[in-house]
Amino acid sequence: MRKILLGTTAVVGAALIGATTAQAQTAPTVRLGGYMIFEAQWNDDDFDYARGVPTGVNGAGQQRRSRWDMKNEVELQIFVNGKAANGMAYGAVMEIQNDGTGGTIFDIDEAYIFMSSPTLGTLRFGEEDSAANLIQVRPPSVTGSGVDGDWDDGLLSSTAFTGGGPSLLTGINDGNDSTKVIYLSPQWFGFDFGVSYSPNRNEGDRIISGRAVDSLSTGSTTINGVTVATPLTATVPQRDRTGLENEISGGIRYRGSFQNVGVAASFAAQRADSPANNTNGTGIANRAPNVTAYSVGASVTAFGFTLGGEYTWGQYSGASVAAAPLAQGRDDSSHWALGLTYTMGAWVFGGFFGQGEQDNGGNLADRQQTAWGFGAAYTLAPGLEVFANYGNLQDDNVNFTLTRNGQTGTLTDRSAQTFMVGTRLAF
Repeated sequence: MRKILLGTTAVVGAALIGATTAQAQTAPTVRLGGYMIFEAQWNDDDFDYARGVPTGVNGAGQQRRSRWDMKNEVELQIFVNGKAANGMAYGAVMEIQNDGTGGTIFDIDEAYIFMSSPTLGTLRFGEEDSAANLIQVRPPSVTGSGVDGDWDDGLLSSTAFTGGGPSLLTGINDGNDSTKVIYLSPQWFGFDFGVSYSPNRNEGDRIISGRAVDSLSTGSTTINGVTVATPLTATVPQRDRTGLENEISGGIRYRGSFQNVGVAASFAAQRADSPANNTNGTGIANRAPNVTAYSVGASVTAFGFTLGGEYTWGQYSGASVAAAPLAQGRDDSSHWALGLTYTMGAWVFGGFFGQGEQDNGGNLADRQQTAWGFGAAYTLAPGLEVFANYGNLQDDNVNFTLTRNGQTGTLTDRSAQTFMVGTRLAF
Protein backbone atom coordinates (compact mmCIF):
# COMPACT_ATOMS: atom_id res chain seq x y z
CA MET A 1 0.00 0.00 0.00
CA ARG A 2 1.61 3.21 -1.18
CA LYS A 3 1.29 6.43 0.78
CA ILE A 4 1.51 9.95 -0.53
CA LEU A 5 4.34 11.98 0.99
CA LEU A 6 2.64 14.89 2.66
CA GLY A 7 3.65 17.62 5.09
CA THR A 8 2.67 22.26 6.43
CA THR A 9 0.72 24.91 9.04
CA ALA A 10 -1.90 27.58 8.78
CA VAL A 11 0.88 30.15 8.58
CA VAL A 12 2.58 28.28 5.77
CA GLY A 13 -0.69 27.86 3.85
CA ALA A 14 -0.56 31.32 2.32
CA ALA A 15 3.04 30.77 1.27
CA LEU A 16 2.08 27.50 -0.39
CA ILE A 17 -0.67 29.15 -2.39
CA GLY A 18 1.32 32.28 -3.15
CA ALA A 19 4.56 30.74 -4.42
CA THR A 20 5.48 32.26 -7.79
CA THR A 21 7.84 29.78 -9.39
CA ALA A 22 6.34 28.92 -12.78
CA GLN A 23 5.98 25.20 -13.41
CA ALA A 24 3.78 23.00 -15.55
CA GLN A 25 0.48 22.45 -13.79
CA THR A 26 -1.30 19.11 -13.76
CA ALA A 27 -5.04 18.59 -13.48
CA PRO A 28 -6.13 16.28 -10.65
CA THR A 29 -5.87 12.58 -11.41
CA VAL A 30 -7.57 9.79 -9.48
CA ARG A 31 -6.02 6.45 -8.53
CA LEU A 32 -7.74 3.60 -6.71
CA GLY A 33 -5.78 1.45 -4.27
CA GLY A 34 -6.42 -0.51 -1.11
CA TYR A 35 -6.08 -3.90 0.46
CA MET A 36 -8.02 -6.99 1.51
CA ILE A 37 -7.15 -9.29 4.42
CA PHE A 38 -8.56 -12.74 5.20
CA GLU A 39 -7.83 -14.16 8.65
CA ALA A 40 -8.69 -17.44 10.38
CA GLN A 41 -8.11 -17.41 14.12
CA TRP A 42 -8.11 -19.89 17.01
CA ASN A 43 -8.54 -18.44 20.51
CA ASP A 44 -7.99 -20.00 23.92
CA ASP A 45 -9.35 -17.34 26.28
CA ASP A 46 -10.39 -17.43 29.94
CA PHE A 47 -13.22 -15.06 29.10
CA ASP A 48 -14.69 -17.53 26.60
CA TYR A 49 -15.55 -20.03 29.32
CA ALA A 50 -18.57 -20.11 31.63
CA ARG A 51 -16.35 -19.04 34.53
CA GLY A 52 -15.41 -15.98 32.51
CA VAL A 53 -17.55 -13.32 30.88
CA PRO A 54 -21.29 -14.11 30.62
CA THR A 55 -22.59 -15.02 27.16
CA GLY A 56 -25.76 -13.99 25.39
CA VAL A 57 -27.70 -10.74 25.41
CA ASN A 58 -26.96 -8.73 28.57
CA GLY A 59 -24.75 -11.55 29.84
CA ALA A 60 -27.70 -13.83 30.60
CA GLY A 61 -25.96 -17.10 29.69
CA GLN A 62 -22.96 -19.00 31.04
CA GLN A 63 -21.94 -21.24 28.12
CA ARG A 64 -18.49 -21.48 26.56
CA ARG A 65 -17.96 -19.64 23.29
CA SER A 66 -16.54 -21.15 20.11
CA ARG A 67 -12.76 -21.00 19.79
CA TRP A 68 -12.70 -20.59 16.00
CA ASP A 69 -13.68 -17.73 13.74
CA MET A 70 -12.79 -16.01 10.47
CA LYS A 71 -12.96 -12.44 9.26
CA ASN A 72 -12.50 -10.45 6.07
CA GLU A 73 -11.25 -6.85 6.13
CA VAL A 74 -11.52 -4.59 3.08
CA GLU A 75 -10.28 -1.03 2.60
CA LEU A 76 -10.53 0.99 -0.61
CA GLN A 77 -8.22 3.99 -0.94
CA ILE A 78 -8.84 6.84 -3.36
CA PHE A 79 -5.89 9.10 -4.15
CA VAL A 80 -6.46 12.44 -5.89
CA ASN A 81 -3.28 14.22 -7.02
CA GLY A 82 -2.80 17.52 -8.83
CA LYS A 83 -0.10 20.14 -9.30
CA ALA A 84 -0.55 23.91 -9.48
CA ALA A 85 1.39 26.23 -11.79
CA ASN A 86 3.41 27.48 -8.80
CA GLY A 87 4.63 23.92 -8.08
CA MET A 88 2.34 23.25 -5.14
CA ALA A 89 1.06 19.66 -4.98
CA TYR A 90 -2.54 19.26 -3.88
CA GLY A 91 -5.25 16.66 -3.71
CA ALA A 92 -7.17 14.40 -1.38
CA VAL A 93 -7.04 10.96 0.21
CA MET A 94 -10.14 8.90 1.07
CA GLU A 95 -10.16 5.52 2.81
CA ILE A 96 -13.37 3.47 2.81
CA GLN A 97 -13.58 0.32 4.93
CA ASN A 98 -16.08 -2.39 5.86
CA ASP A 99 -16.29 -1.85 9.60
CA GLY A 100 -19.79 -0.40 9.76
CA THR A 101 -22.84 -2.14 11.24
CA GLY A 102 -22.66 -5.90 10.74
CA GLY A 103 -19.09 -5.71 9.46
CA THR A 104 -20.24 -5.38 5.84
CA ILE A 105 -21.38 -1.75 5.56
CA PHE A 106 -18.71 0.55 4.17
CA ASP A 107 -17.97 3.79 5.97
CA ILE A 108 -15.29 6.47 5.90
CA ASP A 109 -12.07 5.69 7.75
CA GLU A 110 -10.02 8.73 6.71
CA ALA A 111 -10.73 11.59 4.31
CA TYR A 112 -8.66 14.75 3.96
CA ILE A 113 -7.52 17.45 1.54
CA PHE A 114 -3.82 18.29 1.33
CA MET A 115 -1.56 21.02 -0.04
CA SER A 116 2.16 20.30 -0.14
CA SER A 117 5.49 21.95 -0.91
CA PRO A 118 8.88 20.19 -0.75
CA THR A 119 10.38 23.25 0.95
CA LEU A 120 7.49 24.38 3.19
CA GLY A 121 5.82 21.13 4.17
CA THR A 122 2.23 19.92 4.01
CA LEU A 123 -1.17 20.90 5.32
CA ARG A 124 -3.92 18.30 5.73
CA PHE A 125 -7.54 19.22 6.41
CA GLY A 126 -10.07 16.57 7.43
CA GLU A 127 -10.26 13.14 9.01
CA GLU A 128 -6.79 11.76 9.66
CA ASP A 129 -4.58 10.46 12.48
CA SER A 130 -3.15 13.03 14.87
CA ALA A 131 0.37 14.37 14.30
CA ALA A 132 1.75 12.42 17.27
CA ASN A 133 0.45 9.18 15.80
CA LEU A 134 1.90 9.98 12.36
CA ILE A 135 5.34 10.92 13.74
CA GLN A 136 5.65 8.26 16.45
CA VAL A 137 8.34 5.56 15.92
CA ARG A 138 6.96 2.20 17.07
CA PRO A 139 8.39 -1.34 17.34
CA PRO A 140 8.60 -3.21 14.00
CA SER A 141 6.16 -6.02 13.31
CA VAL A 142 5.13 -8.78 10.93
CA THR A 143 1.72 -8.69 9.21
CA GLY A 144 -0.98 -9.54 11.75
CA SER A 145 1.43 -9.57 14.69
CA GLY A 146 3.13 -6.86 16.77
CA VAL A 147 2.25 -4.81 19.84
CA ASP A 148 -0.82 -3.36 18.13
CA GLY A 149 -1.51 -5.99 15.45
CA ASP A 150 -4.61 -7.97 14.46
CA TRP A 151 -3.64 -11.02 16.51
CA ASP A 152 -5.94 -10.01 19.39
CA ASP A 153 -8.94 -8.99 17.25
CA GLY A 154 -10.74 -12.24 18.06
CA LEU A 155 -10.48 -11.73 21.82
CA LEU A 156 -13.48 -10.33 23.65
CA SER A 157 -13.20 -6.57 23.92
CA SER A 158 -15.70 -4.22 25.56
CA THR A 159 -15.70 -1.51 28.18
CA ALA A 160 -18.20 -3.48 30.23
CA PHE A 161 -16.36 -6.81 30.21
CA THR A 162 -12.67 -5.91 29.94
CA GLY A 163 -12.45 -2.25 30.87
CA GLY A 164 -11.53 -1.57 27.25
CA GLY A 165 -8.95 -3.37 25.21
CA PRO A 166 -8.01 -6.07 25.00
CA SER A 167 -4.55 -4.57 24.36
CA LEU A 168 -3.17 -1.58 26.29
CA LEU A 169 -0.11 -1.33 24.01
CA THR A 170 -1.55 1.08 21.45
CA GLY A 171 -0.11 4.12 19.73
CA ILE A 172 -1.04 7.67 20.73
CA ASN A 173 -4.64 8.43 19.73
CA ASP A 174 -4.93 5.02 18.06
CA GLY A 175 -8.13 4.53 16.10
CA ASN A 176 -9.37 8.14 16.18
CA ASP A 177 -9.52 10.14 12.95
CA SER A 178 -11.38 13.19 14.25
CA THR A 179 -11.69 16.17 11.90
CA LYS A 180 -8.57 18.27 12.33
CA VAL A 181 -5.88 20.46 10.78
CA ILE A 182 -2.39 18.94 10.50
CA TYR A 183 0.98 20.37 9.55
CA LEU A 184 3.90 18.07 8.65
CA SER A 185 7.27 19.65 7.99
CA PRO A 186 9.81 18.70 5.33
CA GLN A 187 12.84 16.75 6.45
CA TRP A 188 15.89 18.85 7.39
CA PHE A 189 19.16 17.00 8.06
CA GLY A 190 17.11 13.92 8.97
CA PHE A 191 14.69 15.76 11.28
CA ASP A 192 11.01 16.48 10.72
CA PHE A 193 8.09 17.41 12.95
CA GLY A 194 4.32 17.65 12.93
CA VAL A 195 1.52 19.38 14.84
CA SER A 196 -2.26 19.03 14.70
CA TYR A 197 -5.37 20.50 16.30
CA SER A 198 -8.88 19.10 16.67
CA PRO A 199 -11.72 20.90 18.50
CA ASN A 200 -13.20 17.55 19.63
CA ARG A 201 -13.02 13.85 18.79
CA ASN A 202 -15.92 13.78 16.32
CA GLU A 203 -15.69 13.39 12.57
CA GLY A 204 -17.65 13.51 9.35
CA ASP A 205 -20.51 15.71 8.22
CA ARG A 206 -21.77 16.84 11.62
CA ILE A 207 -21.20 20.13 13.37
CA ILE A 208 -24.53 21.36 14.81
CA SER A 209 -27.17 18.67 15.31
CA GLY A 210 -24.92 15.63 15.48
CA ARG A 211 -25.25 12.40 13.52
CA ALA A 212 -24.53 8.79 14.34
CA VAL A 213 -21.85 7.95 11.77
CA ASP A 214 -20.39 9.32 8.55
CA SER A 215 -21.53 6.25 6.62
CA LEU A 216 -21.89 5.80 2.88
CA SER A 217 -24.90 3.62 3.59
CA THR A 218 -28.20 4.39 5.35
CA GLY A 219 -30.80 2.19 6.92
CA SER A 220 -34.11 1.38 5.26
CA THR A 221 -37.70 0.71 6.19
CA THR A 222 -40.86 -0.38 4.34
CA ILE A 223 -43.87 1.94 4.26
CA ASN A 224 -47.02 0.73 2.45
CA GLY A 225 -44.94 -1.81 0.58
CA VAL A 226 -42.35 0.73 -0.54
CA THR A 227 -38.76 0.55 0.77
CA VAL A 228 -37.36 3.95 1.66
CA ALA A 229 -34.05 5.07 3.11
CA THR A 230 -34.01 6.12 6.75
CA PRO A 231 -31.95 9.07 8.01
CA LEU A 232 -28.90 8.74 10.20
CA THR A 233 -29.78 8.52 13.89
CA ALA A 234 -29.34 11.75 15.84
CA THR A 235 -26.94 11.76 18.80
CA VAL A 236 -25.76 14.28 21.37
CA PRO A 237 -24.54 17.39 19.48
CA GLN A 238 -20.77 17.30 19.32
CA ARG A 239 -20.45 20.89 20.60
CA ASP A 240 -22.23 20.04 23.86
CA ARG A 241 -18.81 19.55 25.55
CA THR A 242 -19.53 15.95 26.58
CA GLY A 243 -16.24 14.60 25.20
CA LEU A 244 -12.59 15.59 24.94
CA GLU A 245 -11.93 19.06 23.52
CA ASN A 246 -9.06 21.13 22.14
CA GLU A 247 -6.88 18.18 21.23
CA ILE A 248 -3.33 19.35 20.44
CA SER A 249 -0.87 16.79 19.16
CA GLY A 250 2.72 16.92 17.96
CA GLY A 251 6.01 15.16 17.58
CA ILE A 252 9.57 15.40 16.32
CA ARG A 253 11.42 12.60 14.54
CA TYR A 254 14.87 11.76 13.21
CA ARG A 255 15.53 9.33 10.36
CA GLY A 256 18.96 8.71 8.92
CA SER A 257 21.59 6.14 8.03
CA PHE A 258 25.22 5.61 8.91
CA GLN A 259 26.88 3.38 6.30
CA ASN A 260 24.71 0.22 6.42
CA VAL A 261 22.82 1.09 9.60
CA GLY A 262 19.45 2.87 9.56
CA VAL A 263 18.32 4.81 12.62
CA ALA A 264 14.97 6.35 13.59
CA ALA A 265 13.90 8.05 16.82
CA SER A 266 10.96 10.16 17.94
CA PHE A 267 9.31 12.06 20.76
CA ALA A 268 5.54 12.57 20.54
CA ALA A 269 2.97 14.17 22.82
CA GLN A 270 -0.74 14.93 22.95
CA ARG A 271 -3.11 16.78 25.30
CA ALA A 272 -6.84 17.49 25.47
CA ASP A 273 -9.35 19.10 27.82
CA SER A 274 -11.51 16.63 29.75
CA PRO A 275 -15.32 16.63 29.27
CA ALA A 276 -17.08 19.62 30.86
CA ASN A 277 -20.73 18.48 30.72
CA ASN A 278 -22.84 15.38 31.24
CA THR A 279 -24.95 14.07 28.34
CA ASN A 280 -28.09 15.40 30.06
CA GLY A 281 -26.73 18.93 29.71
CA THR A 282 -25.65 19.49 33.30
CA GLY A 283 -22.10 20.52 34.15
CA ILE A 284 -19.61 18.09 35.68
CA ALA A 285 -18.90 19.34 39.19
CA ASN A 286 -15.60 17.51 39.66
CA ARG A 287 -14.04 17.27 36.20
CA ALA A 288 -11.41 14.68 35.43
CA PRO A 289 -7.83 15.87 34.85
CA ASN A 290 -6.97 16.94 31.32
CA VAL A 291 -5.62 14.15 29.12
CA THR A 292 -1.87 14.05 28.45
CA ALA A 293 0.27 11.41 26.75
CA TYR A 294 3.97 11.25 25.90
CA SER A 295 5.97 8.66 23.99
CA VAL A 296 9.60 8.08 23.04
CA GLY A 297 10.54 5.50 20.44
CA ALA A 298 13.56 4.34 18.46
CA SER A 299 14.57 1.68 15.95
CA VAL A 300 17.80 0.44 14.36
CA THR A 301 18.00 -1.46 11.04
CA ALA A 302 21.05 -3.40 9.81
CA PHE A 303 21.80 -6.61 7.89
CA GLY A 304 18.12 -7.50 7.50
CA PHE A 305 17.30 -6.99 11.19
CA THR A 306 15.19 -4.19 12.68
CA LEU A 307 15.05 -3.72 16.44
CA GLY A 308 12.76 -1.09 17.92
CA GLY A 309 11.03 -0.06 21.11
CA GLU A 310 8.85 2.55 22.75
CA TYR A 311 7.90 3.88 26.17
CA THR A 312 4.57 5.70 26.59
CA TRP A 313 3.16 7.39 29.69
CA GLY A 314 0.65 10.03 30.76
CA GLN A 315 -2.70 10.92 32.28
CA TYR A 316 -5.11 8.77 30.28
CA SER A 317 -7.23 5.65 30.73
CA GLY A 318 -8.71 2.92 28.56
CA ALA A 319 -7.36 0.88 25.70
CA SER A 320 -6.32 3.70 23.36
CA VAL A 321 -3.58 6.05 24.55
CA ALA A 322 -4.91 9.62 25.09
CA ALA A 323 -8.50 8.63 24.24
CA ALA A 324 -10.09 9.01 27.69
CA PRO A 325 -9.33 10.92 30.91
CA LEU A 326 -8.24 9.46 34.23
CA ALA A 327 -10.62 9.60 37.16
CA GLN A 328 -9.64 12.02 39.91
CA GLY A 329 -6.88 10.70 42.17
CA ARG A 330 -5.59 7.95 39.87
CA ASP A 331 -1.93 7.53 38.95
CA ASP A 332 -0.60 7.87 35.40
CA SER A 333 -0.86 5.03 32.90
CA SER A 334 2.16 3.65 31.03
CA HIS A 335 3.44 0.90 28.77
CA TRP A 336 6.66 -0.19 27.09
CA ALA A 337 7.25 -2.55 24.18
CA LEU A 338 10.01 -4.07 22.04
CA GLY A 339 9.90 -5.60 18.57
CA LEU A 340 12.38 -7.44 16.36
CA THR A 341 12.04 -8.43 12.69
CA TYR A 342 14.33 -10.16 10.21
CA THR A 343 13.87 -9.98 6.43
CA MET A 344 15.34 -12.71 4.24
CA GLY A 345 14.27 -12.48 0.62
CA ALA A 346 10.50 -12.96 0.43
CA TRP A 347 10.34 -13.98 4.11
CA VAL A 348 9.85 -11.72 7.14
CA PHE A 349 10.10 -13.12 10.67
CA GLY A 350 9.37 -11.20 13.83
CA GLY A 351 8.45 -11.14 17.50
CA PHE A 352 7.36 -8.65 20.15
CA PHE A 353 7.04 -8.22 23.91
CA GLY A 354 5.30 -5.48 25.88
CA GLN A 355 3.86 -4.59 29.28
CA GLY A 356 1.28 -2.00 30.29
CA GLU A 357 -0.08 -0.72 33.61
CA GLN A 358 -3.13 1.35 34.57
CA ASP A 359 -4.49 2.44 37.96
CA ASN A 360 -7.87 0.89 38.89
CA GLY A 361 -8.49 3.52 41.58
CA GLY A 362 -9.09 3.40 45.32
CA ASN A 363 -7.44 0.48 47.08
CA LEU A 364 -7.75 -1.81 44.06
CA ALA A 365 -4.60 -3.33 42.59
CA ASP A 366 -3.33 -1.85 39.32
CA ARG A 367 -4.26 -3.46 36.02
CA GLN A 368 -1.07 -5.08 34.70
CA GLN A 369 -0.89 -6.52 31.21
CA THR A 370 1.81 -8.52 29.43
CA ALA A 371 1.59 -9.36 25.72
CA TRP A 372 4.05 -11.23 23.51
CA GLY A 373 4.07 -13.12 20.26
CA PHE A 374 5.87 -14.07 17.06
CA GLY A 375 5.04 -14.64 13.43
CA ALA A 376 6.16 -14.90 9.82
CA ALA A 377 4.99 -13.59 6.45
CA TYR A 378 5.89 -14.71 2.93
CA THR A 379 5.40 -12.66 -0.25
CA LEU A 380 3.95 -14.93 -2.96
CA ALA A 381 3.73 -12.23 -5.64
CA PRO A 382 3.82 -8.43 -5.78
CA GLY A 383 1.20 -7.22 -3.29
CA LEU A 384 0.20 -10.75 -2.21
CA GLU A 385 1.43 -12.38 1.00
CA VAL A 386 0.49 -15.16 3.39
CA PHE A 387 1.18 -14.99 7.11
CA ALA A 388 0.86 -16.85 10.40
CA ASN A 389 1.39 -15.73 13.97
CA TYR A 390 0.96 -16.64 17.64
CA GLY A 391 -0.01 -14.19 20.39
CA ASN A 392 -0.19 -14.45 24.17
CA LEU A 393 -2.00 -12.10 26.58
CA GLN A 394 -1.85 -12.07 30.38
CA ASP A 395 -4.16 -9.38 31.77
CA ASP A 396 -4.24 -9.16 35.57
CA ASN A 397 -6.72 -7.19 37.68
CA VAL A 398 -9.18 -6.41 34.89
CA ASN A 399 -11.94 -4.31 36.46
CA PHE A 400 -15.34 -5.78 35.56
CA THR A 401 -18.32 -3.44 35.59
CA LEU A 402 -21.09 -6.02 35.03
CA THR A 403 -22.40 -8.89 37.13
CA ARG A 404 -20.43 -12.09 36.53
CA ASN A 405 -21.56 -15.59 37.62
CA GLY A 406 -24.09 -14.06 39.98
CA GLN A 407 -21.42 -12.00 41.74
CA THR A 408 -20.77 -8.27 41.52
CA GLY A 409 -17.79 -7.89 39.22
CA THR A 410 -14.60 -6.37 40.62
CA LEU A 411 -11.13 -7.55 39.60
CA THR A 412 -10.28 -10.71 37.71
CA ASP A 413 -7.28 -12.13 35.85
CA ARG A 414 -7.29 -13.15 32.21
CA SER A 415 -5.08 -15.49 30.20
CA ALA A 416 -5.49 -15.82 26.44
CA GLN A 417 -3.54 -17.14 23.49
CA THR A 418 -4.27 -16.94 19.79
CA PHE A 419 -3.08 -18.53 16.57
CA MET A 420 -3.83 -16.85 13.25
CA VAL A 421 -3.26 -17.66 9.58
CA GLY A 422 -4.23 -15.41 6.72
CA THR A 423 -3.50 -13.76 3.42
CA ARG A 424 -3.25 -10.09 2.44
CA LEU A 425 -3.61 -8.48 -0.98
CA ALA A 426 -2.49 -4.87 -1.45
CA PHE A 427 -3.22 -3.07 -4.72
